[in-house]
Amino acid sequence: MSIFRIAMMVLAIINFLFAALTAAVGQFADSGDIWSRLILSVLHPTSAIAILALVFIPRPKPALIKGTIALLLINIVADASLATLIATGAIKGDWPLPLVFTAVPAIAILYAAVRLHNLQSTDDKLEPSSAGPIH
Repeated sequence: MSIFRIAMMVLAIINFLFAALTAAVGQFADSGDIWSRLILSVLHPTSAIAILALVFIPRPKPALIKGTIALLLINIVADASLATLIATGAIKGDWPLPLVFTAVPAIAILYAAVRLHNLQSTDDKLEPSSAGPIH
């Protein structure tokens, strides 16, 4: 097991605990609209669970990896949009806070891309040649 995968496992667990805690505490916050609460209480924990699956499943299917990348991209766009809305005064809050939630998903996207590449490289090596034996 590589040091990068072990580091991702630790990061994934910390991210999940952080997402779960902020989802629970965020429901008691005074500010924020329904969309920001949905991002906090649904999207972040779902993304954290997807990262856990990506990291802890020894040989994930390419569909799981691609789905996780898509979910993490949605997470990043949602948090960047939320930070923009806060920074422009459209909603109350501290604009840097949503950007904190983009760090681990961004790292996880890079990790997912490497895993997808490695899986595809391994699959290419395992497939027999379609040309058949040379006589």
